[in-house]
Amino acid sequence: MAAAKAPQDIDPRAVVHGMLVKDRRLDLGLNRPAFVAEMAKHGQDITPDYLNKLERGTAPLSRASLEVREAIRAVLGYSVEEWRDLTGLYTPDIPEPLNTIVQRPGRINRQAVPPPVEIPEGLLEAGERFAIIDPLIAHPKVQGMLAQQGNFGGRGPVTAEEWWRYFESVRQYIEVDG
Repeated sequence: MAAAKAPQDIDPRAVVHGMLVKDRRLDLGLNRPAFVAEMAKHGQDITPDYLNKLERGTAPLSRASLEVREAIRAVLGYSVEEWRDLTGLYTPDIPEPLNTIVQRPGRINRQAVPPPVEIPEGLLEAGERFAIIDPLIAHPKVQGMLAQQGNFGGRGPVTAEEWWRYFESVRQYIEVDG
C-alpha cells in the first residue's frame, strides 16, 4: 500500500480543484458511485477511490487525461468558459465529432464523448422560479434533456415562462433515475 502524501507534497491548486469538484458534485446531489456512473455515460471509467483522490487533491486534476477532465466538466455541468475560469486548465473549443472512433494505444476503441449541452439562461431561470411547483424542472439531467439541440429546429423557448410551458407539455414523458 502506498504511503499517504505528506501535506507539504500536495499541490495547493490540486486541493482547490478537488474542492471545486466535490462541492459541485454535492450540489448536484450525486454521491461518488452516482458520479462514477455519470462519468461512464461520458465514456470514462473511473473508480470512486480515484474520485476521492481527485477531491482531496492527492491526485491532481491537472494530471488527469483530457478525456477524464472533459467528462468531469460535463457531469458537473460547467461550460467551457466557466471551467477554464475556475480551473485554469486547458479545454478544447471544439469537441470531437460524435461519429468518430477514438483510438488510443492500449485502450479499447470507444465513441467520442458527446459535447455537453449548454443550458439557456431562460431555462436556468425557469428552474429557479418554478422548482417550487415541480422540482424536476431544476434537475440538471432534465434541463439537459430539455435543452438538447434539434428539439426545436432552431426555434424554441427563450423566456422562463416559455420554458415552463414547454416543460409542462412534456412532463408526463420525463423520468429521471437518481
